[in-house]
Amino acid sequence: MRRMLLETPRRNSPPEREVMNTNQYTQKTLEALQSAQTIAAAHQNQQIEQAHLLLALLQQDGGLIPQLLKKMGVSVESLTAAAQAAVEKLPGVSGSGRDADKFYISRGMDSLMAEAERTAQGMRDEYVSVEHLFLAMLDTADETVAPLFADYRIRKEDCLKTLQAIRGSSRVTTDSPED
Repeated sequence: MRRMLLETPRRNSPPEREVMNTNQYTQKTLEALQSAQTIAAAHQNQQIEQAHLLLALLQQDGGLIPQLLKKMGVSVESLTAAAQAAVEKLPGVSGSGRDADKFYISRGMDSLMAEAERTAQGMRDEYVSVEHLFLAMLDTADETVAPLFADYRIRKEDCLKTLQAIRGSSRVTTDSPED
């Protein structure tokens, strides 16, 4: 996935991070990020938002996040439809001025990715996996996903409890633990 910045730094804005180290991401994480970019492209969104990633995580075949949410009593089908609607509300760019091969990471996504790396480190995991992305999304929820989490009463504390029941004391030590 290409990483570019949409905005130039503003006064009082946090310093920009280095490009993501994808060697520390699991295969499912890389698939989700690629899918988020594909979703953005399909909707002519030049900027990848948290809503794109949420939708990608919810649509992932055999994915951990749908399993986690089902165990929490969340209607994954309804949440997926709501995430799709959120993506459809995002502004699209078309015409000759659009470079179809360039995608930008929104500030919200950049914050999410940094938080996912911190979450993985905090859980003593060697790789950033989809649960780290989702927990980081709950911590850094932007305007594209925060209303969905509120509407569906999805809270980090509940996710952590359910994740503990699913994962136990296992750590992410390979790039394909979700398999």
